[in-house]
Amino acid sequence: MTTADVHDSKAGPALLETFMDQPGRLLKLVWVDSAYQGPALAGAFARHGVRVEVVRRSDGRRGFVVLARRWVVERTLSWLSRSRRLNRDHERRLDHHAQMVWWAAVIRLSRRLAGDAPRWPEKRPGRLLRARA
Repeated sequence: MTTADVHDSKAGPALLETFMDQPGRLLKLVWVDSAYQGPALAGAFARHGVRVEVVRRSDGRRGFVVLARRWVVERTLSWLSRSRRLNRDHERRLDHHAQMVWWAAVIRLSRRLAGDAPRWPEKRPGRLLRARA
């Protein structure tokens, strides 16, 4: 982990090395945006045999445009931010925060496997009654 003023493309090679050195890690394909094109990062991916696909805008349109595969990241961050513990920086240690992210992801995955989608308060009448009391 690095400080906030270090761009991800600069910290990426070290993070990739740390990730791939752990047993059982398998990474075949990474989708990145154009900010992640650099010789250091490309070399790190090549050393581990990871294929990199850069997601670019195909036209000159301005403003919000849904790009292939980029929405997956935004959607995942949205799902994780539903976990109350992750909506603010409550943790003082990075390893605690990382465990909270894993915990939120496991909850999301287990609910999805069980077919139990999260329900909003308006879909849970009992919760609304308790909140008003």
